[in-house]
Amino acid sequence: MLTPGKRFGKVVQTAYLVPDIDAAMEHWVHHAGLGPFTCYRNIELDSTFEGRTLELQIHEALAYAGDLQIQLVQSLNPAEEATPYQRDIGNGRYGLHHLAFFSEDIDRDIETARAQGFERVCVMRGKDGHRYAYCGSAVLGEVWIEFLEVYPQLTEIFASGIAAAEDWDGSDPIRNIEYADL
Repeated sequence: MLTPGKRFGKVVQTAYLVPDIDAAMEHWVHHAGLGPFTCYRNIELDSTFEGRTLELQIHEALAYAGDLQIQLVQSLNPAEEATPYQRDIGNGRYGLHHLAFFSEDIDRDIETARAQGFERVCVMRGKDGHRYAYCGSAVLGEVWIEFLEVYPQLTEIFASGIAAAEDWDGSDPIRNIEYADL
């Protein structure tokens, strides 16, 4: 009998790797009716991936379907730099990248994921010091899981995004914010 691993809770985010964040947001707004999107431009995350440090550079757009966050990610790192995105990009594979869970103890959740067969890990740190972690498994291919370290600002981002989606009338579908301005 197969023994199940520990669950990480409710999926709170589905994320899609996209080649062009603007085209992707426009597609989701006009073809899926999803919005409004908040797009954080030029994010820089100090990261550790496969034993080395790097700075992940991305654009990220967030919208909500009920209480599920939809994240669009465009990598800005050079194509030759090893990141959790570059293998997909090099293979021309865009689309579902990861499913995310809230984490009250990110170190514990990473270790649990490793014990359950997630052998690839990328830990990212925002400028506010909070962490995010991708965990990958060869069995799942290029679809990762992510742990989002819970902190008050993250909780507020979700709450305000969910409220904005509930009340959205189709106006002002894309709201751009420079990460450096936060």
